[in-house]
Parts: sequence; structure tokens; C-alpha cells
Amino acid sequence: MAALIFILILSILVIIHEAGHFLAARRNGIKVKEFGLGYPPRLLQIFKSKETIFSLNLIPFGGFVQMEGENGPEENPDDKGSFHNKSIKARLEVVLAGVFFNFVFGILAFAAVFYQLGIPTPLYGQARIGQVVENSPAKQAGLQDNTNILAFQVNQEWIKVDSPTQVQSFVQAHLGEAVTIRTSLPCAEEACPSDYQDYNIYLRTKAETPDGEGTMGITFSEVIFKNYPWYLMPFKTITEAFKQSLALAIMILQALWQMVLDLFAGRGLQQEIAGPIGIIDQANTYGFFEGGFLNIVNFAALLSINLGIMNLLPIPALDGGRAVLIVLEKFFKKRKIDKVAAYLNYFGYISLLALMIIVSFNDIRNIFR
Repeated sequence: MAALIFILILSILVIIHEAGHFLAARRNGIKVKEFGLGYPPRLLQIFKSKETIFSLNLIPFGGFVQMEGENGPEENPDDKGSFHNKSIKARLEVVLAGVFFNFVFGILAFAAVFYQLGIPTPLYGQARIGQVVENSPAKQAGLQDNTNILAFQVNQEWIKVDSPTQVQSFVQAHLGEAVTIRTSLPCAEEACPSDYQDYNIYLRTKAETPDGEGTMGITFSEVIFKNYPWYLMPFKTITEAFKQSLALAIMILQALWQMVLDLFAGRGLQQEIAGPIGIIDQANTYGFFEGGFLNIVNFAALLSINLGIMNLLPIPALDGGRAVLIVLEKFFKKRKIDKVAAYLNYFGYISLLALMIIVSFNDIRNIFR
């Protein structure tokens, strides 16, 4: 089921990407031969609009847009509706429109999640209890969700804490001991009341702690979801969604740059690099497919931004590589660029296929590990 959901999401994102190319091509007067749902061979022609055939294809995965002249001048050298005969600006707009649509979808999907759940707001200077695990020392002591841990008492001395890291450091230093813990009363968003309550709690040793639980049996909340008045929510959600998308894009680029450094340093692909198989496994592990519709929308937003970044890379056969070749026409003759473009794209497709095989093998190996 996880694999089916992933394939469905990825197919929708690819169709959104291709819709960007299609609409930009139409806007610039470029003839689009076919807009296909899935990959050939063609099963049936759904309908035809102007010169464009909208088709349903056998392989139910993604989609494609086939434009007049996108493979070079040999298709129809004198056709004014040919991609190849359009200006640099027009072709760049068409090539990059798919990436733009992926970013827009990611932002809108994040905004939809935030509108339902609230604006994610970091909790600074607080050790907020997010959840108390059943049958844990914290549950037996009476600790409550949505309260702040303020201090621990050892040998009549109170040690203040104001972050999950400080709590974890204290706990690790007192495993196997019974201590007094002080927490606030239940909080309202960021603010917590000044009143507090003390509890006696036993800090389990590692041998006493069940797998998947912490010593006390609590999880921390470092972010809360905050709601604003209805007239502010649309603006707040779009703004926060844009910030989250930008932060995610930067994080992906940093990870890709680190991968390049690792390869040049001879360290090879690290375990954190994941292909489709690894993404499905990790998404399933972290419950993206089990937390309801909003979780799936959130996952789709993450994947859409990732897809946009990957397509923007200056690699032959990807949109970023095609954009670089178009820009180079400002410095070199178009005829020379056309000669090398076909070879570079062929090399790019082969390289991407080889990389996909390597990454998929790495995914399978990591899963079995």
C-alpha cells in the first residue's frame, strides 16, 4: 500500500511538472504534439485540442509533453511553432516552468497543512513534554502532556533545565536513581503558567528501558502549531509555507553538495542517500502513510520540492542541464550547441539510469541491514 501511494503521489507530481511545460509552451506559441498520462505505448487518445493529443498510456507512472522541435532543428526547421525556433527567453520559460510548478504545488500543499493544523512555531528555552508513554515511569509518576520540565532535585539541590538536551544530559548522569522532577501546569501554546508541581520519578537504566522508549518514557515537542484569527491565517500560512519550502530547498542543496564532496573524497554514496525504494521505506518507517490525509499531503509537498530541486540541477537530460545549454547560446553559435546537445543528453540519460540503479541497490542493502 505504501508503494502504491508513493507511485500515485509521484505520478501526480510528474503530471503537475509536465503541465508547467505544457502551459508555458502554449503561452509562447509552441506546438505541443502530445500530453501523455503515463508512458508509452499509447492505450488510447482521450481527446484532441488544437494540435495536441491528450493520451492515456500503458505504463501508469508520471507523464510527458512532446513539443514540436524540442529534439533539434531537423524535425521541422522552418516551423514558427517549433521549440527550437523560439527565443532564448521563451525556451528558458518553457524548460523551467515544470520546476516552477513543483515549487508552487509544494508551497500550496504546505499551506493547506498549516491552515488545518496551525502555523509551526518553535519552542525556544523550553523542555515541553509532547507525550507521556503508557506504562512508563513518567506515566506512573503522573506527568502530563503539554507541560514544561523546569528542574530536577538531587540531594536537596534543584537543577534547572530549559531544553530537551539539558534534560537528557541530566537523565544520562542519574540512570537507576529516583529523583524529584518539577514541571509547569499545562501550557497554552507558547505560554505556560507560573504554577508548578513536583513528582517523584525513577530513571530507568538502559537495560530496564524497552526498545523504542526513553528512560522516563516521554517525547518532547520542540514545535507547536499555533492558530491566528481567520483573517490572518491565509497570509500566515502562505508566508510560512514559502519559508518552509525555501529552507527545505536549501537543505536538499546542502545534502547534494555534501554528496559531491564525499564522491570526490572517495567515500562513495553514504547511507543517507535514498532513491525511490529508500524513500518508500523511510516514509513508511516514519508513518507518513499512516497519519491520515494531511500527512500524505505533507509528504507530497516534501517530494514536490525535492523533485523541483533535482530537475533544476545542471545535469544533461534534466531541465537544469537543458537551461544551461540554452543560456550558452549567448556565447556560442547555436549550431555548435545543437551538435553537442544530443550527445550530452544521451550521456545524461545513461548516467542518471546508472545512478538510479546504484542508489536502488544501496536502498535494498540498507533495508536488509
